[in-house]
Amino acid sequence: MTCFESQSNIMAFIDKKLNDEQLTEFVRHVKHCPNCSEELEIYYTLIVGMREVDTGKELSLNFKRDLENELDKIDSRYKTVKRAKISTVSVIFIAAIIVFFIFYGRVLDKVYDIEQRMIKDRQGQYYFYETFDQYIPVDDRDLYHEATYIEEEPEKTFYQQIRSYISTHIDYSIEDN
Repeated sequence: MTCFESQSNIMAFIDKKLNDEQLTEFVRHVKHCPNCSEELEIYYTLIVGMREVDTGKELSLNFKRDLENELDKIDSRYKTVKRAKISTVSVIFIAAIIVFFIFYGRVLDKVYDIEQRMIKDRQGQYYFYETFDQYIPVDDRDLYHEATYIEEEPEKTFYQQIRSYISTHIDYSIEDN
């Protein structure tokens, strides 16, 4: 706010007709500009003093102190509102960050689950390859199965193949000594 704008708003300030934005700019300017502060003090003393005389109120002994108290009260209110806005924005920002990290963590969990499922699906019949490598053919098709079974019979799954191998090659009988 310029000095000209500030001096043109002195009467509106005294009559309390400035909106909040104009009021805060006016008070900040008057607190930092000695010329405008002096001009406001003169007008405030004259106008408020004349109004007190007209209404029959007891005259203030120190108009300058009254004006400073009013300016400090307005400035304090402005600072409180500003702090509240900053606090609100900070809380919203922190909440947004927390929500982001929670969402990000859940997405990472889902991606991990999908990756594990894909790895498990890829392993398929080769899952037990390291254990049964000498018994299970590496080729995608089981040559023994193709040679011994009729084609109309449905193909056995990998686990069914292991069970049939175990049942035919491993003897579970207990030998008596």
